[in-house]
Amino acid sequence: MAQKQDALYQNLQNYAEELHQKNKKRIRASGIVLLLLPVILGLVRWLTDSDKIVFLLIWVLCMFLLSAYLVSVEYLDHTLQKKLFEMTGRVEDYDGLLDRPEDLPSKIKEQIKSRLDTETGDDAEEGGDA
Repeated sequence: MAQKQDALYQNLQNYAEELHQKNKKRIRASGIVLLLLPVILGLVRWLTDSDKIVFLLIWVLCMFLLSAYLVSVEYLDHTLQKKLFEMTGRVEDYDGLLDRPEDLPSKIKEQIKSRLDTETGDDAEEGGDA
């Protein structure tokens, strides 16, 4: 019985890992679309000599749609990991689609500290000239 459960768990684990890898590829493809879309729209606008406002609206609409798509991919991946934990009681450590939430505060703190250091350095230079 335990062997059958382990085999079932392994199949479930393989499916979850496969889906996780596909989600990472989806996010990578979305990043490429984010970079290429303005270029393509700019070329089409330039070739057709159309109104700028129309292409700006199309671009903004596409950005909203792409953002919604990326949020849904992340949500589905998170839900999959949550369901897998509920079903098995085992925690699987997949590498994140994006930065891990616990890593973000330290990165943000480092960015704030570096900005404060540069700002205080600029203030010291200004004060020395006066």
